[in-house]
Amino acid sequence: MKPLSHLNRSHHHPLLGIERLASLSAATGILLAIPVFAVTSAQTPGADLADLSLEELMNVTVTSASKREEKLGDVATAITVLSNDDLIRSGATSLPDALRLVPGMAVGFSNAHDWSVAVRGFGGVYSNKLLVLVDGRAVYSPFFAGVYWNQQQLMLEDLDRIEIIRGPGATVWGANAVNGVINVVSRSARDTQGTLLYGEADNPGLVRAGVRYGGRIGADTYFRVFGSYQEDGNRSLTAGGNLQDSWDGRRGGFRVDHHPDTDTTLTWQMDATQANFDAGASQGYNFNTLGRWVRRGADQSGSELQAYFDHTLYDSATLLRAVADTFDVTVQHNFAPSPRQNITAGLGYRFIRINAGQNSQTVTVRNPRADLHLFSAFAHDEFTLVPDKLTLTAGAKLEHNDFTGSEIQPSLRALWKPKSQQSVWASVSRAVRTPSIFEGKDMFLIAYGQPFTGPDGGLYLPSLTGNARPSSEILWAYESGYRHQLSPRVNLDLALFLNDYHRLIYYGDISRLISGSPLGIAEIPIINLLRGRSYGGEAQISFAPTDSWRLIGGYSIISMQLYGPPGTARDASLFPPRHQLSLRSAYDFSRRVSFDAQLRLVDRIPSVPAYFTADLRLNWRCTDRLELSLMGQNLLDPQHLEQAELSGFNAASEVPRSVRAKLTWRF
Repeated sequence: MKPLSHLNRSHHHPLLGIERLASLSAATGILLAIPVFAVTSAQTPGADLADLSLEELMNVTVTSASKREEKLGDVATAITVLSNDDLIRSGATSLPDALRLVPGMAVGFSNAHDWSVAVRGFGGVYSNKLLVLVDGRAVYSPFFAGVYWNQQQLMLEDLDRIEIIRGPGATVWGANAVNGVINVVSRSARDTQGTLLYGEADNPGLVRAGVRYGGRIGADTYFRVFGSYQEDGNRSLTAGGNLQDSWDGRRGGFRVDHHPDTDTTLTWQMDATQANFDAGASQGYNFNTLGRWVRRGADQSGSELQAYFDHTLYDSATLLRAVADTFDVTVQHNFAPSPRQNITAGLGYRFIRINAGQNSQTVTVRNPRADLHLFSAFAHDEFTLVPDKLTLTAGAKLEHNDFTGSEIQPSLRALWKPKSQQSVWASVSRAVRTPSIFEGKDMFLIAYGQPFTGPDGGLYLPSLTGNARPSSEILWAYESGYRHQLSPRVNLDLALFLNDYHRLIYYGDISRLISGSPLGIAEIPIINLLRGRSYGGEAQISFAPTDSWRLIGGYSIISMQLYGPPGTARDASLFPPRHQLSLRSAYDFSRRVSFDAQLRLVDRIPSVPAYFTADLRLNWRCTDRLELSLMGQNLLDPQHLEQAELSGFNAASEVPRSVRAKLTWRF
């Protein structure tokens, strides 16, 4: 059986496959939307998002848009919330895999431990325009301004939700929140009491296992401790053979939540992750600890103080050995000076120390140490012009960094509600991405290409080098959106955007030759070279035919162009799929048996054909404590490519078809 597998090698427009998709409707009738209606765990107190009706979901509280609690239907930005139930029922085994549920997110499997995750363009394994936070801690690598996804081995069972902003969030979150913000929020220790054990395995070689125990210390203090292990086998290459990209990792830690009164929460958490990549050729290690004090007052007022320390080690025989230590502290306060106004303001400081080790096959260390300081302040003012009808929000964030000096990132947003179940919003904002260590400091030389013979007859190795005087990349973003509760069983969410990029950082031409023996260096500066534009939109419709069946469909379209001097290369991995279509379904046969399914159609990107795939999940709650899940992923093709090789830095393997079993025990 090879349903639609030819799409994986076709360069024709992928939307032609919709006709064939329609022909499969009889056999895949319930592969129409997203899993969100489910029986929640008996150990989870309170209502899960999965228990809410579509009408109630519009009133779900989110915090990512303004760093304070707001109703989802009243937020003037494109935002999606994935609940804990969404994550579990999706069958995802990693954070990037779960993000496929979000319209407009371009998620590509690169190899067994690397992913490309982007929103509204600029993808690739080293995508650098998306800010990712885990419980308020920026999981940001100062080496390349992106995320080491392979070190984010989160236990999805303990996540409360993931809030995803599609579009700039720099006014409150600062530099690097350019194309979007992913805010991962863990459950309180109070909500994870008791013991949970899980284990799962699939046929390509994935093995995952974890344990969590939650308890109490006195009447007002709750804790949990946890540990997990994961390993994955080698993945196949398009040309045959495998990439030798197998890996294994382990993570453990704890969280403590103290509630001295109903309005105050003190949190302390700590975790450590260690992983071996590429059959042991590379290693990664992360240790972090975070403390937070939150006080809620009357009239939506409140204060928060947070500090964290993060230690990250990356050790690769082919790249480099480097350590980054980060200390970050922030304080914020929100208050309502009048019934029509709500203000949030805050200050922050971040210190990063980089220490680089010995030279490798690819990287030459010029200066082994760098210290970076980041100071920030922001204010966010929401004013109701017409009660229950028209709201105007203005804000700005001022930052000072060691690369480009002071940067200001303002935004202006408006929300109009013609009816209580409708909202129209629009915004204009400015965001910046500050240079990474590789780009903004003369610390490294990175081999980039094969040696060549210079004018003097000597051999020279092309090598990328940082810029001593870089400028920040700039985005001006123009957005609008529409939300409508068409009926108690139908929701519609639309968003449009136009992004103008200036001073994009890229590599230029060879600037000078430095002779040496046996190889000299041909320096290629990393400079502000390109500009770009992207525009498009996302649509999502949710439909609940019955109380036990919920459907959601998502579609996104984007067009992206990059401009630069004649002859400038364009990295193929930066460009997103023009079209993406997802159709998902969740159905509860009974309180104990549920079935989830999803179809995904993803347009081609340079060097990667379009692909069409399906995932299925059958879950049986054998008892109130024991669950068994059977999952099939990427079922419509033996394997397919999702991500292009990145300019010689990393090869890309293919995603295999897999069948997986998972056992979960709660007591």
